[in-house]
Amino acid sequence: MSNKIEDILAQCIEDIRAGRSNVEDCLAKYPSISKQLEPLLRIAFEIREPPNVKPSTAFKVRARVQLMEQIHAMRGVTKWPWFRYTGQVKPITYKRRFNMIGIIVATVLAVSALGGGTVYASQDSLPGDVLYPVKLGTEHVRVAFAGSDTDKAELYLTFANSRVEEMTALAEKERPEKIDIAVNGYDKAMAMAIEKMEEASGKGLGIADISESVGEATLKHLDVLEFLRDNIVPAEAVPGIQTAIDASQTGYENAILALAGENPVRAMEINLGAMEGRLNRAKAKAEENDIEAMEAALTEFGESSEFGEIISQIAQGLGEGTTTVEQLVAEATSIHLTVLGEVLAIVPQEAQEAIESAMAVSVEGYERAAEALEEAGALGDIPAELPIPEGIPDEVKDKLDKLLKPRVPPQGDDLE
Repeated sequence: MSNKIEDILAQCIEDIRAGRSNVEDCLAKYPSISKQLEPLLRIAFEIREPPNVKPSTAFKVRARVQLMEQIHAMRGVTKWPWFRYTGQVKPITYKRRFNMIGIIVATVLAVSALGGGTVYASQDSLPGDVLYPVKLGTEHVRVAFAGSDTDKAELYLTFANSRVEEMTALAEKERPEKIDIAVNGYDKAMAMAIEKMEEASGKGLGIADISESVGEATLKHLDVLEFLRDNIVPAEAVPGIQTAIDASQTGYENAILALAGENPVRAMEINLGAMEGRLNRAKAKAEENDIEAMEAALTEFGESSEFGEIISQIAQGLGEGTTTVEQLVAEATSIHLTVLGEVLAIVPQEAQEAIESAMAVSVEGYERAAEALEEAGALGDIPAELPIPEGIPDEVKDKLDKLLKPRVPPQGDDLE
């Protein structure tokens, strides 16, 4: 069903309050969730405000307090993991189920007290805003009505996206003191997305789609978060943003490893994109003469290359997509070396060692890929000798040439 449960709930409440519909009409309109909707709509219908009568401030406060109490109660019985869940899944106890129902009822109370459009309005709220608890409450409702583990993983990924948007908005509005709230929410959402993905995998469900979604999303999160850390937020907010970056990186690695088990080619494509992004960041920092940040980006490039080796090993173990995976690595090397050559040309002498090391990582990755392809008789259009980009100093070329093994171009039946 394309409509979200909280959107349906809010729309039905608005229709009832406006006299355009009643509970029975709403249930008939959404028969697939009528059993879940009926008790909520009965509550909303019974407590709707009479004509020309507005709820008191005290009632609004009580509704909001009840919502917050239920959220805190839920947190009290939910074991949130630190980045990656490593324990056993807790069964849903009676108390936990009661708390879940309480959150739903509290959300209905808040919507009824503050107006039928509250849920919609709360979606743009930020940590510290009056409607932010309603926003979080509706997220709990969505999870409560979600079906499979993969559906829940998708929801938690959506919530993680929202937390990144909140961090960006808070930074732009110069409200860094609230960023940690969004960071904590991001940490929890990413951990739960991975947990639900792993639970789905443990049940034998296909997780290629959700793992790909998490991998792609976390790459985008990393770009945004690193930009916030390096350019926007004040120093006191940097540790919080770094925590979110660490959570995003952990989520990325878990997702790509899971994806590699089902689609190693796609996993390698995404990881090569991550490597290219690190190189582009290194180049940008070199142009800004921020050598420390450039070296950090090159270190991350090397780590991504090592991660790519793991994907290749998974592909070999599966016996699926191995040739394509290695071809992707070999073809990407020339792009990586070109960017590194551009960086080498603009940095001072004392910073060139880090770039040379990154070049060596790239060349060694090419060598591993080329050897695997040669053994499979599938070098195809891969060059017999890796072309070193123009403009690289001779002494650097000599170092790279020593890493390259001479190869005989494939001929005849070896071509595929």
